[in-house]
Amino acid sequence: MLKGVCFIVYPFVIRKESKMNVFLYCMIFIAGTVFGSFFSLAVYRIPRKENITYVHSHCVNCNHELGVWDLIPVLSYLFLKGKCRYCGERIRARYLLLEVFSGIVFILVAFSQHISMQSTLFDFIVLGITYLFIVGLFLIGGIDKENYLIPDSVLLYMIVICLIHLVILPFQNISVVDYIAGFLIIPLVFQLINMVAKLNREKEFPIGFGDVKYLAVVGLFFGLGAQILVLVLTLWLAAIGYLIHHYKQIPFGYYLSIAAVVIIILMNQISPLLEMLSLS
Repeated sequence: MLKGVCFIVYPFVIRKESKMNVFLYCMIFIAGTVFGSFFSLAVYRIPRKENITYVHSHCVNCNHELGVWDLIPVLSYLFLKGKCRYCGERIRARYLLLEVFSGIVFILVAFSQHISMQSTLFDFIVLGITYLFIVGLFLIGGIDKENYLIPDSVLLYMIVICLIHLVILPFQNISVVDYIAGFLIIPLVFQLINMVAKLNREKEFPIGFGDVKYLAVVGLFFGLGAQILVLVLTLWLAAIGYLIHHYKQIPFGYYLSIAAVVIIILMNQISPLLEMLSLS
């Protein structure tokens, strides 16, 4: 009798859990699009030293303050047909693409960390910290691509996230040694190369100091093993980008951001390789 009841009830329980997980991932996608909308604003304002919290969003063409219905990620762009409601100026499609892409990245990261409605509070805390770090990756990637600049303010924000990440590592039975090594070893090697270039009186350093600092922050979050993979992927992406765009100055931070996001998504799949490369 009990087995019969379980046989009838079990499919409904599974179906309910599946629906809840679909709802969860829909919420994650929406959160990603909201952050994507924020990225567009922050990438534009931070290099210009404009406030990103208190100043209301406005059209860059007519300067009209945007209302709530103008700021709904994805939907506002579609309903307004890619134009400003007030002056009719066309809005670049990249804003829509960034919002959608951000939502997809958030979903992929959650999926790679096996997040579900059955996940623990600690799992969601780890996921939240990862998202906060990805915010910094997106900001630096966008700013460096547009302005060849890596703002210290964003790096400082990312360092704070890294320190929070270091605090929770012992609760996952993970040593912090590899992360400290990631913060120090490779960035110091690059800085030594720059010092040698300076002694030889070369006009341009092989890698900018901002890129060195950014690489150190990435190492502090990823650890040495994953940092090596991020760096290798970055160099490949930068080489491909150079062949396509013929950059006079390669936005290294842009490619480093892309590589870091890719490694975050693939982290669990490449864990055996990371163990081989790590010090701990």
